[in-house]
This record gives sequence, C-alpha cells and structure tokens, in this order.
Amino acid sequence: MEPDSSGEVRFLSQEAAIEAGATDASRCVERMDDVFELYDRDRVVMGENGHYLHGHMTTFPDGLAAPDAERLRPGSRFGAMPAYVGGDIDAVGVKWYGSVTARPDEDSAPRSGPVLVLSDPDTGRPLTVMDGAVVSGMRTGAMAALGARYLQGERATTAAILGPGAVGQTSALALDATLPSLAEIRIYHPDEWKATAFRDAMNGRLAASVTATDSIRGAVRGADVTVAAASPDPPPRIDASWLDDDSTVIQLGDLRVDLHAFDDDRVFCDVRRHPLEFERQVGWEFTAAYAAAVESDDGPLALSDVRALHELAAGTDTKPTAGRSILSSLGLPMEDVAWGIEVYRNAVADGIGRTLSLRSEPHFGPPY
Repeated sequence: MEPDSSGEVRFLSQEAAIEAGATDASRCVERMDDVFELYDRDRVVMGENGHYLHGHMTTFPDGLAAPDAERLRPGSRFGAMPAYVGGDIDAVGVKWYGSVTARPDEDSAPRSGPVLVLSDPDTGRPLTVMDGAVVSGMRTGAMAALGARYLQGERATTAAILGPGAVGQTSALALDATLPSLAEIRIYHPDEWKATAFRDAMNGRLAASVTATDSIRGAVRGADVTVAAASPDPPPRIDASWLDDDSTVIQLGDLRVDLHAFDDDRVFCDVRRHPLEFERQVGWEFTAAYAAAVESDDGPLALSDVRALHELAAGTDTKPTAGRSILSSLGLPMEDVAWGIEVYRNAVADGIGRTLSLRSEPHFGPPY
C-alpha cells in the first residue's frame, strides 16, 4: 500500500478521524474479530517472542535528580505500542501515549491523548499521523463487545458497566451494536449524578435502555455481562455472591475480584501472557492476582488452563463458554493498528484530513 505520494503524510485530527468512520462501533467490533483470528494464525507481530507485548514503557521513578524531581511526576509512564498486522489489514504502526500521575494538590491528572503513527510495511514510508484517542477508545469498547459475543452471545439481555467515562461510553456503544438480545445497560458510579448524566447522554443513542445506579452490587446482580471500565483509584470490587451462575465479567480497567469466583475453565485472556507482562510494567490488583495464580507452583490456575480470546475467534477453541467467566482484555497494539488503518484508508478514499510533506529529497544522501 503506497502513501498518498512520496514524502507526504496524511494528518488526521480527532474530527477528521471521526469523519472517516472512527466511531463506527459495529465495524470496529468486526475488525477486532479479524485481528484476533489473524493473531491465532501467526499473522501478527508484536513485542516479545510470543508477540504479546502491551508496549515498551518508560516510567519515571521516585527520587529523580534535581531539578527534574521538582517538575516531573513519579509514576508517570510513557509507552510505545508497536505492531504489524497481516492479512487484508497489512499495516504496521505504533501508538504513543503518556499517562501522567496527579499531584496531591490536584483533583485529577492532566489529560494526555495518544497519537497513532502508521507506515507502509513494504517501503517503510510513514502514511499517517492521527489523533489516537478515539481509535483507542473505540477498540477498547469493541473488545468488551467481542468478548461478550463469544462468552454470552444471545443469552445476554442485561449488561452492567462500572464507570461512565470514555471507555464506559464506547463499551455501551459496542455492546448495543453487537448483542441483538441486549435490553438493558446499567451504569455505575459512586456519584450517582455522574451515572445519571451518562444515562441521559446515551439513552437516545442506544437501542437498549440505560439505568443509573451508585451501587456496584445493584449493577452487577442479575447482569449477564459486567464490564469493568472504571478508574483504578480505587478499582471497583465485585463479590462472587453477586454473580449469576451464567455471567461474564470483562476487565478493561483495574478490578478487585477473587479468581475463585469463576469456573476453573472459564478464565479467559486476550493473550495468555499479556496480564503477566502488564503486571510487571503497570501493576494492577487484578493482574497481580492473576500472576500469583498462574506463576505459583501450587497456584490455583496453570497458564495452560487459561483460555484465549484469539482461539475463540479462530475457532480453535470450541469448548463451552456458559458459566461464570472472566475475560481480561488490557489493550494490545495490534488493535490500534487494525482500526487505525481502516480509518486511514477511509480518509484517503474520501479525501479527509490534510496531507503534509515531510521532505522532497533527502537532505543527507550519498555524496557520489
């Protein structure tokens, strides 16, 4: 696939990405299905030998040297998430993001939206630089819907979403677009007015009805699908007694839940080793529990016992999925590349965005 012309890069703002279809929830879910099938067929390249790497992280430590220590925020991390996806996607790229911590005198951390850069895998030429926030948010919500489709399918009539932020919104859009039997979405926030604002904003956009609650228990009890999309400060806690015998929890953000709450053969991951790598780099309560369970000699769960979403997508796992299940989906760079390249191709076809020239001729070349 060639770029628009030699030396030109298409720049897509958030508005341009949306115009090029970045918020098409139904299409995004299908693209996530495609990329997981390709992963199962060894047509995806990411970091580490098993191609499961979330990203390459730079994290600011405590005790930085002066004067940096006075300005920079310990715990802030900056990540590069590269991937190549084959098949008809056939794209290589990297999402670059910063996640900075809040200072004690701040109510929240500064926002730092991601950037997605895609290149031609044949020539190495850059194709596009685009705002990555909408692409990333949509593929995250699409993963909740893809997991719900494989683990619950037409049995799902009620969903609970823990967290009314951006991921909660994209999850609601994707669940609604993917599950034809879905009748109700319950949205939780400890400040009920935030859940109510989500309800009022989303009700007109969804076929399912939306109800608001300030109780996790009230949201989860009787739900066929529960999506943990809340902030990790603190992470929401789900008690096993609140879960129906046939229900699915999908972890997109941090979560407190006992792995014993789920059937032994109903623990799913996007890629089996992904939570272990995520735990080493980021460290969440659920990933810590997962690592303790699979890495201990006498742990309750062997890594080989964990079932993988890519095997469901490819049809290599055909075992039953009904029961108490959990899916950990923490975000893989192949997802951003797969959805970002579709947005880019739509933009090229429809003339959306701006083309910018990086150079006409190389400044430094062979002097002969």
